[in-house]
Order: sequence, then C-alpha cells, then structure tokens
Amino acid sequence: MGILFVLRLLTAPEPLIPVSILKNSIVRCSIVANACGWGAVMGLNVLLPIYLQGAMGVSASQAGLSLMVFMVALNTSAGLAGQVLGRVRHYKLLPMAMLSLSILAATILALHAERITPLWLVLLLMIIGAGFGPIPSLTSVTMQNVVARHEFGISVGSMNFSRNLYATMLIAAFGALVLGNSPAGESLRGALAAGAANATAGFAHVFLAAAASFSVALIAIVVMEERPLSTQADLDG
Repeated sequence: MGILFVLRLLTAPEPLIPVSILKNSIVRCSIVANACGWGAVMGLNVLLPIYLQGAMGVSASQAGLSLMVFMVALNTSAGLAGQVLGRVRHYKLLPMAMLSLSILAATILALHAERITPLWLVLLLMIIGAGFGPIPSLTSVTMQNVVARHEFGISVGSMNFSRNLYATMLIAAFGALVLGNSPAGESLRGALAAGAANATAGFAHVFLAAAASFSVALIAIVVMEERPLSTQADLDG
C-alpha cells in the first residue's frame, strides 16, 4: 500500500504530498522530526491513563491530573521556545538539548515502570513534555524557511498528514507491546485484570519505544542543516 501511495503521488496532477518539496533535505528532516516526536507524545497520551489506572492503581481523576501536568509542561515549553528560536543564531541547540532530556526521562520511566511512585512519574512526565515542547516550533519554522511562499500551506499539510499517519501506527504498536505477554486474543482490559505485572512490563516496552521515537527525531534535527532564518525584510524583498 505504501508503494502504491508513493506511485500515486508521483503521477497525480495535484498530489496530497508534493514530492518536489521532499527533495529538500531540510523539509525531510523537519517532517521526520515532527512526526517521530508528535507520534510518541500522542501514543503516550493514549496509553498513560491506562497505565496509571490499570498498572499503578490510581483513580481516574489522578490519571487525568497527571496527564494534564504532562500537557501543561509541553505547551508552556512550546510557547517559551517559540519566543527564543527566532532570536538566536544557533536555533537548533535548545531543541536538541531539551529533546535529549525527554529521551533520558522516557528511558528512566521504562527502566523503573514496575516500581515507580506517582510523584516521580509526574516529574518524569513534566520533563518529557517540556523537553518535546520546542520541537513543533522548530520543525515548522525550519520547513517554512526553505519552501516557496506558495507552498506554505501544502508543506504544513504534508507535515500534519505524516505526523497523524505515524502516530496512528505507533499507537497500534504501543498497544501490541502492552499485550505482548498476554494470551492470544486477550483485550487490554483483560490483560490488566489478569496480571498487572505482565502489563507493566509491556508498558516498560512502550516507554522505551517512545524514547526510541524521540531519538529518531533528535537524529533528524542533528543532521538538518541550520540555515539562517528569513526575516520580514527578506520576505518583503
């Protein structure tokens, strides 16, 4: 299906994702970093409430508050980073450092998933969210910095499509990891009810997979060319 999709993009008069914009290495790296970062965040958003209630035994209210802390840290970091990126010359340094913290926190969470306390879990989620925060701003700015003005809309659409497609596949993979140690045909609720220990081990694999996805995003940012950002004067000219 993937091959047929690419062939259709190459032959369609007005393709969903213009292959021409993907010839630019900065666009490719921006899309990969955005997709892998957001995919891990969306996957954690879906699986964390199940982990908190099913494996850690907290209430639905506590699980919701923990997830809220995660998203507040992410959005606060994103807002602050958006103000900084356009004012510094080496705009990749902050996102790379922050994303490295997300990778470290997700790895720690994976290694201690079976015995972590709710307080430490919330702190690690704050670090993961804050660490990912600068990535959406960075990837959007770097991509729009190199595409033609009339391609702004289609480039953003291509990034969003790639992000959502990858997130959908990653969420399915996360679910499979949780059910990996369960009998065939067992539902997620049944697996949690049957044995929290096995389910927790599956969640550890989920957190490790999230760290791996963040790592791919970090690699894409590292190899991406740090081209000077266009100013308003450049656009007007």
